[in-house]
Amino acid sequence: MALFVLAAAVPEVDDASMAEFTEWAMDHVKSLRSDLPGARNATMILAALAGGSIDPSARDWAAKDARILGTSLIGRPFTVETSASS
Repeated sequence: MALFVLAAAVPEVDDASMAEFTEWAMDHVKSLRSDLPGARNATMILAALAGGSIDPSARDWAAKDARILGTSLIGRPFTVETSASS
């Protein structure tokens, strides 16, 4: 299995931004792997948004089952809450 980790820092994370980033990450990796479908092993995409404020709906959205694109791309989104610097 190939593993891609794509992450971005944003001020706030909500379910819409989480969904948009996950979709972008999966499309981006799909464009990198433009060979014949099924010709390679599966690919896991970890899409992380880090921010100082994580909306509970974004956590819920990310916690649902993995997103699958075609037969070989599996996306696992997650959020990372950062603390304010002192």
